[in-house]
Amino acid sequence: MRFILCIVIWIIFVGGLWVYTWQRDANLPDSPLAAPPVETVAGNYRLEITPTFSVETDPFALQADTPKTDSIELRLNGQLLQSPDEVISRGNVLEIDNIAEILTGFNEIYVSASPPISETDLDHGIRVRLLDGETIIVDDTIWAGRGARVSGSVSFQRLMKVDDEHDH
Repeated sequence: MRFILCIVIWIIFVGGLWVYTWQRDANLPDSPLAAPPVETVAGNYRLEITPTFSVETDPFALQADTPKTDSIELRLNGQLLQSPDEVISRGNVLEIDNIAEILTGFNEIYVSASPPISETDLDHGIRVRLLDGETIIVDDTIWAGRGARVSGSVSFQRLMKVDDEHDH
C-alpha cells in the first residue's frame, strides 16, 4: 500500500508540475517582445586613447597560432573597433576617426591594455576621449594599480540631434 501511495504522490507532483509549465508556456505570445529599433546619431566622431604607459601584448594571454595579437582592445557598444597597427607608446594619442556606431541613448566604450612587465610597481591609466568634431562628448580616465592590466568601461548618453530647419 505504501508503494502505491508513493507512486500516486509522484504522479501528482510531477504531473502537476508538467501541467503548470505546459499551461504557462501555452499562454506566452508567439514571438518575444521585440526591442525597439536602434537608431544611430549622425556626427563626425573621433576616439582618442592616451595611455600613461607603452602598451605591450599581454604576457599571460593564451598564445594561439594566429599571427598577431592586438596589444590594445577597443570596443564600442560591444563591437570591436579596429585600432591602427602602430606602436602605442606612453603619452602618444591613438586616434580612431569616422566612428559611426554611436547609438541614441546609452553607449559604452571598453578599453583594455597591458603595461610593460618592467613597470609592475607603477600605477597606470588610459585617457579616453570621444569628440564630435571639436565638441567633447566624454573625457574620462581608466586606472589600474601596481602594473595590473588596465581595463574598464566609459559610458555616456547621446541624444538625437535636432535639425536647425525644424527650429524656425
